Amino acid sequence: MNWAPVVELLGHLLMPESCPVCGKLASPLCPECLEKISAPAPPLPHCLRCGGASPCERHGRRYEVRSLTLHKGEARELLLTVKYGGSRLAARKMGAALGRLAGENERQGGWTIVPIPPHPRACFFPRGDSHLQWMARGLSRAVGVPVRECLRWKEKRTPQKRQPDSQSRRAMPEDSFACAGAAPERVLLLDDVSTTGTTLLRAAQCLYGAGAQQVISLCWSVARRT
Repeated sequence: MNWAPVVELLGHLLMPESCPVCGKLASPLCPECLEKISAPAPPLPHCLRCGGASPCERHGRRYEVRSLTLHKGEARELLLTVKYGGSRLAARKMGAALGRLAGENERQGGWTIVPIPPHPRACFFPRGDSHLQWMARGLSRAVGVPVRECLRWKEKRTPQKRQPDSQSRRAMPEDSFACAGAAPERVLLLDDVSTTGTTLLRAAQCLYGAGAQQVISLCWSVARRT
């Protein structure tokens, strides 16, 4: 008798989630699917201030952002499914995959993961922790550094992704974020996707203003720069 279908069905009853990529039962995100999406070499790091390759002549690594993949195809669909579908386990696995973006220096202690916070306007009906909070926990376990949720959006600030076009997004006020207390000295700033990069830039500027000495931004995907 072939027990595989029975085991798969029992697993689905105990863990009623399926892979958002291939649909496999009892698998919030298949290792094979995650590997396929993240297997290509990550896009080169770039500078959030000038858009050039990082380190750059003007800013060094001060505003460096690293991403795992381009924001297209299955990588984009997976992120949107996890973001709006609420799969905590899949989000945590995606966060753990971002560990490959952290070098030896960022694994040696003294670093703190700071996720971009949910915007109040997106939380009329809170459903528990956000996908970014779960991604932060996965990344934390992968690289062995703690998470601190010290950023918050200031009131009456429209999130970048709700702006109508890239020009409006880049015009986000510099004081869009506030930091609760002193910022960690060395920060791995986490977001899900970088389109114009303005959200990460404003958050990094806030952290530097609150005392951070080094901020490296990490995200799942980045929009192709033109």
